[in-house]
Amino acid sequence: MLLKKNLWGLFFFFFWGTVFSQWNQLERINESFVEYAFADTNEMYWTTRPDLYVDDDNEALNVESQYSSLLDSLTTSEKVIGNFKLNFLNINSKHSDYAPVFYEGELVFSSSRNVSSISKSFDNHSNQPFLDLYTTSKRSDKQRIRKLKGSVNTKFHESSAAFSNDNKTVYFTRNNYSKRKSKTNTEGNVLLKIYRAYYKDGKWKDVEELPFSSNEYSIAHPTLSPDGRFLYFASDMPGSIGQSDLYLVEIYGDGSFGVPQNLGDQINTSGRETFPYISDTGKLFFASDGHLGFGGLDVFVAMPDKFDEIKVFNLEEPINSPEDDFTFIINEKNKIGYFASNRTGGEGDDDIYGFRQLVSFSKYLNQKPETIKEIERVIDIQSSKEKITSF
Repeated sequence: MLLKKNLWGLFFFFFWGTVFSQWNQLERINESFVEYAFADTNEMYWTTRPDLYVDDDNEALNVESQYSSLLDSLTTSEKVIGNFKLNFLNINSKHSDYAPVFYEGELVFSSSRNVSSISKSFDNHSNQPFLDLYTTSKRSDKQRIRKLKGSVNTKFHESSAAFSNDNKTVYFTRNNYSKRKSKTNTEGNVLLKIYRAYYKDGKWKDVEELPFSSNEYSIAHPTLSPDGRFLYFASDMPGSIGQSDLYLVEIYGDGSFGVPQNLGDQINTSGRETFPYISDTGKLFFASDGHLGFGGLDVFVAMPDKFDEIKVFNLEEPINSPEDDFTFIINEKNKIGYFASNRTGGEGDDDIYGFRQLVSFSKYLNQKPETIKEIERVIDIQSSKEKITSF
């Protein structure tokens, strides 16, 4: 599994940003977390972004229909387990496939299926080539997979994409590699950075690393608030509580950034919090091995209880398993989503699964959080000429 390559255990995953009206509120995030985090985000989103408002119900329904049709077209079989209908998909390869994200009625995801890669550094366990970003594409009524066009993909790892609302900007994770050169930290490790690219003339161009990246620590796995004002990500930067924490940073109107803010110990633990995702209704989903779970990385949701205190709830089976489960996404309006896992019975190393939600997430509020036994896992180390921090 490609996730096991990282010596430092950096397996890095909402809408909170949209409800912060001033920067000083951002700086008080730990104190004001509950008050601002779970406002009526859906109403606020459309109020603050009238340019994105769709008055045509048919058009809105068409978008939902596209994703429902997509899941149907990708599904080879399905099974009802607990609160979900689990879909087994035809897009998986014998290599690592994960980090799905919704994009223009299709899915963009990360995969190491490029067996023609000339890269010389491979995962010790899988012996797989480096990851690239791919997209599903409907052609002649058949579902095909192709790489994202442009200069996003390189000979190193690319993963975890996040697209702006107009689909003209993408944020993604890559090993510390730009201008055809890799950079290492003082210990000789190639760490992770988040990059930004722009869609021009049918391709992704003008790739740039974010200014708060560093050669000495990793930032990875971006996700955007629905209004595009805030970027959420995982990092082990100085000041982190655990091996990797979740952070947010404000994106200003001119494209520049504020100062990254740690989400605090209501979310972050001494372990790994990673792969944040913000749903369309404002829920924070993320992967963690620091909160109690079935084993390895599990998927969790953060919600306020009846006392307006933020609680973290395990999504249970079939989303979680004794293995690593991560990169969870969902459109709560149509109850359709995807996640990745390296559980047994899959096609390859990491596999992408689809699902339809059958029971509301509010059912978790009737149970105690963190009641599932945690199983400790061992992180393995990759050896190569340059130590590559991966995903």
